Formats: sequence, structure tokens, C-alpha cells
Amino acid sequence: MIDSHLEQVHTFKIEGTDVNGPLNLRETVLSAQTSEPEWLNDQTSFTDVEVLDGSPLKYTLRQIGSVDDFIVEVRVLGSNIGEEIVDRLRSHLSYVLGLEDDLNLFYRTFANDEPLKLTFSRLRGLRLMRGTDPFESLIFSILSQNSSAQKMNTTARLLMQHYGSKVALPDGSTHFLFPTPENIAKLTTRQLRAKTSMGYRAKPVLEVSKQVARNAIHLDQLALLPYEKAMQILLELPGVGPKVADCFLLYGLGRLEAAPVDVWIHRIVSRLYFNGNKVSRLMTARFLRERFAKWAGYAQLYLFDYARHGIPLANAGRKRTNRT
Repeated sequence: MIDSHLEQVHTFKIEGTDVNGPLNLRETVLSAQTSEPEWLNDQTSFTDVEVLDGSPLKYTLRQIGSVDDFIVEVRVLGSNIGEEIVDRLRSHLSYVLGLEDDLNLFYRTFANDEPLKLTFSRLRGLRLMRGTDPFESLIFSILSQNSSAQKMNTTARLLMQHYGSKVALPDGSTHFLFPTPENIAKLTTRQLRAKTSMGYRAKPVLEVSKQVARNAIHLDQLALLPYEKAMQILLELPGVGPKVADCFLLYGLGRLEAAPVDVWIHRIVSRLYFNGNKVSRLMTARFLRERFAKWAGYAQLYLFDYARHGIPLANAGRKRTNRT
């Protein structure tokens, strides 16, 4: 339905029948995933800006109904919006929000796995988000090191504001896109630290940007490599350890066998699966991959989100938790 007085606003719906299982849009967007900077949130809806086929689009999503019986209203603002652009946006949202992931199969597969099963009723409909720009996802994953969700999003927004391209939308609003690797590569660590407060992360952000800018690494090609080979290549990048590499593989490339292990996943897996005995982070990641196979990424997402909402761990409450 096109707004008759603007001709630049289009609204459409994503029906529950278009989604493979339940959806909890709010839990999904606010679950501290590192695919891209968090969408703007006004408590009832979520807004983001994306350039699709060269056209900047501002879209707002609102879920109505329950996680099992719902519609998602989508309002999109841009210039010269036609059915082709709307179809492109539908596909984009389906990919980014993981709407084709068979969540009911995930739940059935581990229905008898008691520790993970505990998370299903509380987090039903939580989906794994994917990034559409591998470079953006990798930088955002680097920014997540030893940082709260709020801080890493603030840093990313400052990076966009100071060094990203500015786009104007028909409603008079402006938005800053994520900077290209070439734009960041021109900077110094001092500039990055001063403008974004990213601290020690400035050095690896700059060095990785330089490598991507000069085509020393092709991030999108890592999606085609075996997991271990892709991990090996990523670990050679400055400032990229196993957790950041797994974050990028999972959220940036949609490699669902990847399972990032931060301090919270490390603790909850130790508690639920190893009787509280101390295990290394590398062993924890390997355990998740072997136990949950192609669902390892989903398993870690549910365990992390459940830990910050439900299971009482030291210094973990219902507030948004650091991902370190």
C-alpha cells in the first residue's frame, strides 16, 4: 500500500505463514548479537537504514500478536519505491532475521537435552541475525571485545557518524552508513580513539581495514571454506582471537556451526554440562560444535541470552550483559 500523498512510503506485512516457526522480534533485535549495530528502538518498533540496489531505504518493523501467531508490519521510506524494491527488502529481512531457519526443528532436535531445553519456553522465537556486509560485521565483532552491548553500539554509531557516508531520506532525516574499509584505512589510531572512544581496539580495527582495503583478504570467500580453514585465516588478522573469529563466522557469514565463547558462555556451559568443573574456552567451543553440530550457533545464542535473563550467575542480572 503506497501512501497517496507522499508516493515514497510503502507498507507491507510479513505474515506468520511466511516465517519458518515462531518469531520474537524484540528478543532477536535486543539480544546483543554482533551482525551489525543494533537497530534503533522506540520500545514498540525497530528501525534501520540499508542501501539496497543503490537506493537508501529506512524501514521500521513492528510485531503484532504472539510469537506463534503474529504479523510483522513493515513501513519503508525511500525514493521511487516500487514492487521490485519491496521484494528485495522482503528477501533482505528474511535473511537478516533468519526467518527461514526452522526453529521448531531446533526445538524438537534438542527436546530431550535438558540443559538447553530449559531455554526454549523463555526464549521461544529468538532468531539468529546475519549481517549483510562482512566487513561491517567483522569490525563490529572486534568492537565487542571486553565491551557491553551498549558501549559497542555507541562506538559503532560514532564510527558511522564521523567516517561513514551520509544519506538523506525523503522525510528530512539523515543517516550515516557504516564506513568502507578504504575510509577507515586512511585514518590513524589516534583519530579513531579520539572520535569513537574505541580505545585499544583502534589498532586492530585500522590494521584489519587496511588489509581488506588492499584485498589482502576476501571476507566473503570465507563462507565457502571449511570451518577450520576459515578460522585459521581469521586468527592471522590483528586483534582477532577465537571468540571474535567465531562471532564473525556466525553472525557475519551465517556459519551456524560456529559458537563464540565469551565469559558468560564459558561459565554457563561449565555449570550446566561439566558440573561446574573448569574447562578452557577452546574446549567449550569445541564441545558446543560437537554436541550441537549445525545448531551450535543457535545453542550458544540461547544459552547466553538465558543466562542474562534467568540463571543466576555472578554479576549477571536482567540488565544487558557484557559480551567479552
